[in-house]
Amino acid sequence: MATKKLSKKALKQPDQFVGFWQIASDRLSRFVTQNAKTLVIGASALATVVVGMVVTSYVNEGREARASSALDRAQKIAAADLTPGATATKDSIPHFPTDKARAEGALKDLDDHFGKRGALSDEAALVRGSLLLDLGRADEAQATYEKLLSSRLDARLKYLAREGLGYALERKGKLPEAKETFAKLGTDAASLGDFYKDRARYHEARLAELQGNPGEAAKIYHEVLDKNPTTSLREEISSRLALLELK
Repeated sequence: MATKKLSKKALKQPDQFVGFWQIASDRLSRFVTQNAKTLVIGASALATVVVGMVVTSYVNEGREARASSALDRAQKIAAADLTPGATATKDSIPHFPTDKARAEGALKDLDDHFGKRGALSDEAALVRGSLLLDLGRADEAQATYEKLLSSRLDARLKYLAREGLGYALERKGKLPEAKETFAKLGTDAASLGDFYKDRARYHEARLAELQGNPGEAAKIYHEVLDKNPTTSLREEISSRLALLELK
């Protein structure tokens, strides 16, 4: 399999805090019947595409199902193809001419449905934070994630909020604070499985790169690959290692 290459410029930028809703509208009723849904928290448009974060939650009839549908719609807007020239509506989903307009449209749609605390409001706040990052509004994103972390969260949501806060601090150029925040992901990941543990170590290596310590970064990257050869971050890590070797 060919390895995806990243530019040196991409290595210096925060990763894309990526995700996409796996709940399509035509499947929502089946999930409601089964009393379960799967979310992949949505995202910012930064430089490097890494991997979506899967968060499982429960959906009952009524408000939870409507909230799930609203989250699904907001993410569809955020992921919709751009329409050059003007905003257009396709399959009831608006399509925008620029990335900025698309993120603003998704944010407005999300805020219209989640103006007050209610069903799935924590998940909605995570999506809101990622859209704010997408728009370069790091201060607001930071406040959103800090508010989430001050509340009682499901362990997986806590991990995502912590990661989002790290990205916000990184975007603001506060690398020591970002490194400290990302370091806490290891504790958050303790009971969540290898995916989260690998990602915590990945951030540790990434921050080492940004702080001018490529040798330490490469060491951590190799440790992740050696301990978990099937990690979903393999392609991303291999690309970063390849670029480090060129320096």
